Amino acid sequence: MHADSTTSSGHDEKPMSGMAVTAFVLTLIFCIPVLPLIGLLLGLGALGRTSADGPMRGRPLAITAVILGLLMTVGQVYATVQIVKVAQIVGDSITSVITGPQESMQAAFDGDGATATTFWWEGDAPSEAETAAFVTAAKARFGDFKNAFPSDDAQPGAGAGQPEFTLPFTFTFSNGKVDGEVSFTATKEGEMTASGSYIGIDKIVIKDPGGADLVWSAGVAAVTEPATGTADDDAEAASEREAAASPAAP
Repeated sequence: MHADSTTSSGHDEKPMSGMAVTAFVLTLIFCIPVLPLIGLLLGLGALGRTSADGPMRGRPLAITAVILGLLMTVGQVYATVQIVKVAQIVGDSITSVITGPQESMQAAFDGDGATATTFWWEGDAPSEAETAAFVTAAKARFGDFKNAFPSDDAQPGAGAGQPEFTLPFTFTFSNGKVDGEVSFTATKEGEMTASGSYIGIDKIVIKDPGGADLVWSAGVAAVTEPATGTADDDAEAASEREAAASPAAP
């Protein structure tokens, strides 16, 4: 009787499934990518070996590994997708600092006011009338727009490291190159510009060495101040106007 009991007990005691244990452990190490997926696959494999008529025990561990592995794998895939999206947006934001002024200026000179302000913050973008005035003044002074790019020795100016900063730019027109600067503002409470950037243009300034600076910004006149000249220049201009107005000598 005692021998039968021992035999029966030995027969009922199945070895623990190493696959089920490994699967369970791997699904707990969710901080390392791929491991939960491996645990899920091992757990599925351990289910068959730990069934009621299987050669091993540990079915609860196998089932838990399958559930945790599935949840962790889905979570990791979702997190990876979100990280990629954020990385893409950050990359686009950095790119917009370099290419945004170029594309905005080109669209403005092409007469496409809507596209011209997609790199600006909604509500802070110049109106179409302000954009048209800026383009008219720029064409009169410098000619047709060709290109805009950060200066070769550009270093962030005012507000460097802050939500608002200024970057020196070189603007190329048909009449030559002109220095200027572009002011940017970082994201406002998680908002993005219409172009999908976390950094939006706040103001574009073209520095005219022969007169007043041109400013493209909402609520700001295109010309910040009247062109200045010497008293001799003013007198000469007045004399020319008087001569033009006087009747021709017989």
